[in-house]
Amino acid sequence: MLTLLKYDLKRDQFMLLGGMIALLLALLTIELGGRQINIETNGIAVLSFMTYSFFGILLLIAVCNSFRASIRSVGRRLVPLGSIHYVGAALLYALLLSAVLLAIAGLHLLYYKSSGILRELEQSGGVTVNWNSSLPLPFGIVVVVLWSTLFLVTMLLLVMAVTESLKFKGRSLIGLVIVVLLSSVISWAKNAFFGGVGVGTLPGFHIENQSQMTMQSQYSSIDGFGFVFELVVAALFIWAAVKLIDRKVRIE
Repeated sequence: MLTLLKYDLKRDQFMLLGGMIALLLALLTIELGGRQINIETNGIAVLSFMTYSFFGILLLIAVCNSFRASIRSVGRRLVPLGSIHYVGAALLYALLLSAVLLAIAGLHLLYYKSSGILRELEQSGGVTVNWNSSLPLPFGIVVVVLWSTLFLVTMLLLVMAVTESLKFKGRSLIGLVIVVLLSSVISWAKNAFFGGVGVGTLPGFHIENQSQMTMQSQYSSIDGFGFVFELVVAALFIWAAVKLIDRKVRIE
């Protein structure tokens, strides 16, 4: 598993390095350029958040592309590894990339805090945080984002395994339909049995307008049950993906 992760990192090293440089340049451009053209601090914060969101989507795309390349590789016949190793390597890849993105965001937040920008945003109402959880806010956000990423990636890996096992055109559309259906079913189950709560549900980030962002967390004492539910669902996704890779996915 770690060998596959090392191979993925080596294969994608230039893409990842370029992506990190692009992220840092985008953030610097927003911070410095925004002040030069007199964009309000609230607007700069919202643009920065949107930048992180965009690169988070690119992160998921990178993980999915790496997973597809791995399960279709001829090397699967040469390396005696079970399909669970390919799924595990993809999850570790997603966890590592998410941790790096969170680390950059954390440093950005520390800059905001040390320079007084964070207090200014809170006082002006540009950023509103409603956090109702026993976990400390910074640690809670890290846990929620990392687990949410892993939970989402398990679903995406299953969808990738399904589409790669099909032998006709239109697989991408089918994959999109599966994602929508699975998301709807999981959301319905959470609302029906757990009141819509769960660790894997990202905090509600809402951009009210160009200069206001709100983060809400509705977690309660039932979080443990929601987490167990998500853990079971994620395990089922992984099991199904492994079975499909073993039996259906073709090697090119």
